[in-house]
Amino acid sequence: MKPSQTYLVDGERLSADQCRALFAGMSLLDRQIKVLERIEGDTIIDIGCHTGIFVHAAGRRFPDKSVIGLDYSEDIIRIARLLYPDIQDRFRRMSIYRLEIADASVDCVTLQEVLEHLEGAALAIKEINRVLKPGGALVVSVPNPFYLWRIVTFVGREIGNALRRWRGGSPRLGVEVLCDKTEWDRHIYAWTPQTLLTLLATNGFAYVEHCYETRPPDPFRRWLLAVLPFFGPTMILKVRKVARASSDLV
Repeated sequence: MKPSQTYLVDGERLSADQCRALFAGMSLLDRQIKVLERIEGDTIIDIGCHTGIFVHAAGRRFPDKSVIGLDYSEDIIRIARLLYPDIQDRFRRMSIYRLEIADASVDCVTLQEVLEHLEGAALAIKEINRVLKPGGALVVSVPNPFYLWRIVTFVGREIGNALRRWRGGSPRLGVEVLCDKTEWDRHIYAWTPQTLLTLLATNGFAYVEHCYETRPPDPFRRWLLAVLPFFGPTMILKVRKVARASSDLV
């Protein structure tokens, strides 16, 4: 197959049928549903739209709204258009650092599971501020560093390091690369609720609300997170543009 007839997924070239088999049966996750419940306005931009499932769901739920999906990967945009041919004109290739969108023209931006991957997080937020209307909303989701299972894993590994040092060995520390065949698929930031809000407040946004993903697959964790939701795997934060972001970087 020619490269133009295939789609790059996690470093591998897949056919159209393979992409459909891999992605077409997916449904919205709890975190995506909570973001969907918080969008507003007539013009919504989903940055980092990946395979387009959120754009498709938002378009079906709010048929009168204009919902556009952006991603910097040409292959990802091609996959979204493949999976949702009836709305393929809603998917556009664009860099978060250079949005080809007019100033103050968008009512709402969603940024889901993106900010932890970006080397230029502040630059991205400044660009989002530029395209949002005054009073426009930004809904961000990021992995929660206080996720209970992440804390348990961290403690277990550090206890292991303590034992290695006690035995005269060297400690170990791994990187958080999810797929080493894809340049973006690694976590280089761990945003706490406070540091994420600080980044946004520094760049012209004011707090509206926040919540957490609380419906993982297994019943025990679901029960636990119903009682202690702030230990959930993902944090969702909604803010509103109240000022223009400074163009300067600290």
